Amino acid sequence: MKTIKILFTLLITLVSHTIIAQEVTFDNQAYVVKNKVITLNGEDVSDTLTDAQKTEIFNLADTKTTEIKAVEAANKAAEKEKRQQEKYAKQREKQAKAEAKEVKAQERKRKAAEKERKKSEKARKKAEKERQNIEKAKAKLNKAESNLEKANAKLEKETKKYQKLEAKGKLSPNDIEKWEGKLEKLRANITKAEQKLNKLK
Repeated sequence: MKTIKILFTLLITLVSHTIIAQEVTFDNQAYVVKNKVITLNGEDVSDTLTDAQKTEIFNLADTKTTEIKAVEAANKAAEKEKRQQEKYAKQREKQAKAEAKEVKAQERKRKAAEKERKKSEKARKKAEKERQNIEKAKAKLNKAESNLEKANAKLEKETKKYQKLEAKGKLSPNDIEKWEGKLEKLRANITKAEQKLNKLK
C-alpha cells in the first residue's frame, strides 16, 4: 500500500513538470508559460512580445517553477522524514515487544525456579520428618526391648529368690501368697512389654 502511494506521488510530480503551465503576472497581465510558449487569455503572444519581456516572463516562470520544485522537495523530504519516523516507531515498538517478551520469559523462568525450589524444600522437609519418625520409632523399639529384658530379668531374679526361700522353708502360707501375687504381677508386666514390642515391630 505504501509503495503504491509513493509511486502515485512520483507519477503526479513527473506529470506536473511536463504538463502544468506556469501562470505569471507581468505588467499587470496574467501570462501563462507552457513549453516555451507564452499565452495571454488563451492566445499565443510569444511573437508580439519583445525579447526583454519574454526573458523577464520566462525568468518569472522559472522562479515560480523553482519555488514549486522547492515546495515539492520539502514535501518529499517531510514525507521521507515521516516514513523514517514511522519506521523508527515500528522498530521501537518491535523492540519494546521483544523486551516485554524477554521480561515475561525471565519471569516465567524465575517462577519455575521458585516453584522447583519450594518443591525441593518440601521434599527435603518431608524426608527430614520421615527420618525423625524412623529415629523415634527405633528409639521406642529399643526402649520396648529394653523394658522387656528388664521385666524378664526381674521375674527371673524374683523367681529364684522365691524358690530359694521356699526351699529353705522360710515362707509362711501368707508369704507364699504375697510372693505368688508379686510374681503374677511381674508376668503381667512381661506380657504388656511383649505386646508393646509386637505393636512397634
